[in-house]
Amino acid sequence: MLRVQGSACYLSACSKNNRNLHSLTGGVKVEEELFKIKECACSFGDSKVSTDVYLKWLRDYCEAFYYGLTVRILDPMPVSHTGCAFRINEYTHNLQIHAGYLLNYLKKKKAKNAFCIVGITMIDLYPKDSWNFVFGQASLTEGVGIFSFARYDSDFYSANYRGRLKTTKKLSAADYSVFDSYYTPEITSKLLLRSCKTLTHEIGHIFGLHHCQWLQCVMQGSNHLEESDRRPLDLCPVCLRKLQSVLGFSILERYKALQRWIEDETNGTEEGHSSKARGGLPKPVEAFTESYELLVKCLNVLQK
Repeated sequence: MLRVQGSACYLSACSKNNRNLHSLTGGVKVEEELFKIKECACSFGDSKVSTDVYLKWLRDYCEAFYYGLTVRILDPMPVSHTGCAFRINEYTHNLQIHAGYLLNYLKKKKAKNAFCIVGITMIDLYPKDSWNFVFGQASLTEGVGIFSFARYDSDFYSANYRGRLKTTKKLSAADYSVFDSYYTPEITSKLLLRSCKTLTHEIGHIFGLHHCQWLQCVMQGSNHLEESDRRPLDLCPVCLRKLQSVLGFSILERYKALQRWIEDETNGTEEGHSSKARGGLPKPVEAFTESYELLVKCLNVLQK
């Protein structure tokens, strides 16, 4: 994962069982890389959740969802290092960065043995000047993608959104200082849930999963945030079987890993030490209750 402005990092995932993956990639060792692009290197909004903790939550969730892959986080990268174009949105008056520039940057960072590299950011995106915004953009043939969680903040469309710039003056193309101390929303349970859904949905496309038209599934398409929120957190049986045929995981062990992720309150800073014990905040999983209950039901059936 790479985070842009102030710092950046990426996740790289190596398969623990590459046999099936080799057959899809000409025998090349498969790795998955995620870049996170962010404007603030320290913390999110008014919460005590640091950037590193949030990234580790997402890393661990990806490891459970794509069971059999090992995910690692890269060092941060400032926005200025990407050389990307940026602007102030004329309607929402928040900063935006050009998704196409970031995709080109990610292509250069993608390792030769990588399956894909995906960037996530808390800065809003736009794909071209004529567009208002875009949640994300990807090149499946190149194995790269960039996605923004900025509009998943509950206050984004509010007049009180703290990411609105007080000035609408024309920006200098080379002056990236405008991103210094730029607002980052608080990591709430709903934002974490939405982040997990989007990240696994888009990586699913890179694995070859199309929009699901069979059952309730995280791979269903959506045209707006409300529709996206109605999607479940996990795959339907049809898409789950497709992913299993690629990664070769045990469905039982995958469900157990997802259950552990929800139950585990550790913040990843020290193994075996919960965030409560360290004086911070626990992983906010209140919004995951429905998904957790479904996992328990599935495990009960599989373990009979």
